[in-house]
Amino acid sequence: MRLSLLLFFLKRKIQKAIKTSSSFKDYLKQKNFTLVIKTEDGKISRYFTFEDGEVVSKRGDNKGAEVSLIWCDSKIAFKILSSGDEEASMNALSEGKLKIDGNAELALWFTEALKQMQTA
Repeated sequence: MRLSLLLFFLKRKIQKAIKTSSSFKDYLKQKNFTLVIKTEDGKISRYFTFEDGEVVSKRGDNKGAEVSLIWCDSKIAFKILSSGDEEASMNALSEGKLKIDGNAELALWFTEALKQMQTA
C-alpha cells in the first residue's frame, strides 16, 4: 500500500514539475517511451508514459513498456525509492533486489529526470 501511494505521488510531483519548470519539461521532451515500476509478484505496478514533454501515469502494468523496473518486494522498493539514495538503488541492482527489463538506457534517463525534478 505504501509503495502504491509513493508511486501515485511520484506521478503528481512529475506533473507539477512539468507545469512549473520549462527546463524540466524540455528535458522530458527528449524521449517518448513507457516505463513500468512494479514488484516481482505483480501485486503493485504503475506505468509512466512520457510523450512530448508530458506524462501519463496509471496504476497497473503496461505490457508494451520499453523498460520495467522490477523490485523484489514492495517493502524494499518503498525503502529505497523514498530515500532517494542513488547508491542504494545501485546496490539493490547489484544484489538482485532490483531488475531492469528492457532498455537500461531509458532507466538511467528516468533516474536523471527524477534528479532534475527535485531541482525544478
